[in-house]
Amino acid sequence: MADLKEKEQEIKETLQKEKEELKKTYNDILEKLKTEGERLQGDIRRELDNARQYVKEHPEAGVGVALAGGLLIGFAIAKILDR
Repeated sequence: MADLKEKEQEIKETLQKEKEELKKTYNDILEKLKTEGERLQGDIRRELDNARQYVKEHPEAGVGVALAGGLLIGFAIAKILDR
């Protein structure tokens, strides 16, 4: 009976250690994802600022890109609705 109690305690301790390891790993992954998300947001903001600056300097290119994008989206929607 004492042997069974020892095994039960050993299993509980092992499960507790594993639970703590999983929590630590989970928190590490969350922190890495948060850091990477912040980095990506910064990159996207810089690219957006670059695009805005380019369109201010070259408005005809901005209109052309918008026109082409609108046509592509229009054709895609027409194809989808035509089915």
